[in-house]
Amino acid sequence: MKRLAWIALGLLAITLAACAPTASVETNVIPTLISVTPPQASGGTVVLQGRYFGDGNGGQAAGSYVLVGADMNHDGGIKITPSSWSPNRIEFPEPANGGYGFVFVFVKGVASNGLPANLP
Repeated sequence: MKRLAWIALGLLAITLAACAPTASVETNVIPTLISVTPPQASGGTVVLQGRYFGDGNGGQAAGSYVLVGADMNHDGGIKITPSSWSPNRIEFPEPANGGYGFVFVFVKGVASNGLPANLP
């Protein structure tokens, strides 16, 4: 009788374990742009700081880039090739015709919030 009880308890444990939710990592976070620091001198480096910019290969990953001089709907502007890209910091040379507009970070096709910047 004890053996039957242990078998029933084991089957119940296996059944409950099969129904338990599994942990998963969400990778659909939205990149967040916190600050845009213009270059200190003409031809210098623009620094973007934020969160969720990717794993450091952002500039290499399909659909990941920086857009400067766009309107608030990310229309127009210039795609920039960063010189440095990490999960919370992106650097790129000042664009020749950046102008005034919004800066966005696209990570695998997902746009960050935009911040206004004047990059002459």
